[in-house]
Amino acid sequence: MSSRSATAAPKRAYPLDLWSRLLMAGLLVLAIVIMLLGDHATVRVQKFSWQDAAVGVEDQAFVLTFNRPMDTASVEAGLTISPPLPGRISWAGRRMAYTLDHPIPYGESFQISLPTARDRLADPDTETQFEAFRASFRSRDRAFAYIGTEGDQRGRLVLVNLSQSPQPTILTPPDLTVLDFEPYPLGDRILFSAIAAEQPESGGFNPTLYTVATGLTQPPPQDVFGETTLPAPIAAAAGTLETVLLGDQYQNLAFDLAPDGLTLVVQRVNREDPGDFGPWVMVDGSEPRPLVTEPGGEFLIAPDSATLLMLQGQGTAIIPLDQDPGAETGTQPLDFLPEFGRVFDLTSDGRSAAMVDFNQNNPALRFTQSLVLVDNQGEETELLNVPGSILDAQFSPSDRILYVLASRVLPGEIYQEQATLVAVPVDNPEPIDLVTFAPQNQVTMSVAPDGLALLLAAPPTLADDADPNVTPAPVSQLWLLTPFQTAQQRQNDIPSPSTPESLPFSGQKPTWLP
Repeated sequence: MSSRSATAAPKRAYPLDLWSRLLMAGLLVLAIVIMLLGDHATVRVQKFSWQDAAVGVEDQAFVLTFNRPMDTASVEAGLTISPPLPGRISWAGRRMAYTLDHPIPYGESFQISLPTARDRLADPDTETQFEAFRASFRSRDRAFAYIGTEGDQRGRLVLVNLSQSPQPTILTPPDLTVLDFEPYPLGDRILFSAIAAEQPESGGFNPTLYTVATGLTQPPPQDVFGETTLPAPIAAAAGTLETVLLGDQYQNLAFDLAPDGLTLVVQRVNREDPGDFGPWVMVDGSEPRPLVTEPGGEFLIAPDSATLLMLQGQGTAIIPLDQDPGAETGTQPLDFLPEFGRVFDLTSDGRSAAMVDFNQNNPALRFTQSLVLVDNQGEETELLNVPGSILDAQFSPSDRILYVLASRVLPGEIYQEQATLVAVPVDNPEPIDLVTFAPQNQVTMSVAPDGLALLLAAPPTLADDADPNVTPAPVSQLWLLTPFQTAQQRQNDIPSPSTPESLPFSGQKPTWLP
């Protein structure tokens, strides 16, 4: 027998294997070269979060995202915004965030540009290929609504868009008389209660809740991660009505719309059983459900849209809104503030509230009212004490100023109160009198979302021109007050007295759209 060789024959190399090995070696060499020399692709801005957006008070910062890690100093030196928007810059990798110091002024257009910048790994002595960046954005329109009191506007909801046209637009039909209203967070709709125009003569009172479109379809704001924080606006023609809640079995009284635009609380009373009354909750158009709690009075939904501040007994209760729909016993209040009989406003973060102490337990302060700042830790700071009444109080968008309508009792045999608009800096509660009104007149106010103006409803004659022997006019003139006269005053949140500008409108409850 012949023996076989124990040595195996060598494997044959195929052409495909050779090409694969050469390709892998080439890619390895290319990767090493790129790591050593860097990527020389053009540096550019990949995304701008406010591109062609309509920015509102909720939008506190924009983000620029670059395609490469950047030399931060070169970006900050080259970035310009026109008109200027003071703010501060922070970085997270390839993302630059610019946070505004104050809410953006409404009714303006802005340009942002970055003509040149360097990436972080670039040689300082070599010119970087940078794609010049330029974009535009705008702020929301300066618009407000009011309830008309004269002519064909009487009892109807009226819209004025100062950024588009000074001519008013009547939103509601003549067969409805508007009682109260509140804008939705994007200003695309207004929630209002109304009765049929003939009801007062017939003796009936049957308020129904409606929404009416304003025709403003501004996109919802986005957070720094590009996610929307509010429901999309309703694209409908101005004046489009929708019924929200009828008043057949229950009479609809006061209401409040949550900041999220989804939750609604309505005070209702059973027509057959007046003892059956209290707050009802509607969420995103769902069927209303009663909020099982002790009966109460005035209420206000907190900025978290999840809790309700409501007057109950001799104080204010803080009640959760996420109650089990089938609950037969009420949820215990999260807190109860026994000394305060009214809540006017809360800061934007919900941590502090402007509340009124009627001083019933302090004989030395009897017949006076105190405005107190109460925070979520229970700390109390008295901001103002008046020998009369506190009519309203609203925080500025920065939460650093509290605008207060307060009245004082005038000396004399005839009982008269005179209202004054006061600005109280929260950090240094030294009141600043802004406007004094004629005696015995009702005054309402609304602080603009950008904090640059206040709307006032007051008689056509202010205190300086008022004749004390003439009965005050029942008609309310609308006025525009500018609390800051210089950019420095606004930057430091220090308002100063000024003369309001009369507007060619007569109405009640002028309210800025968000």
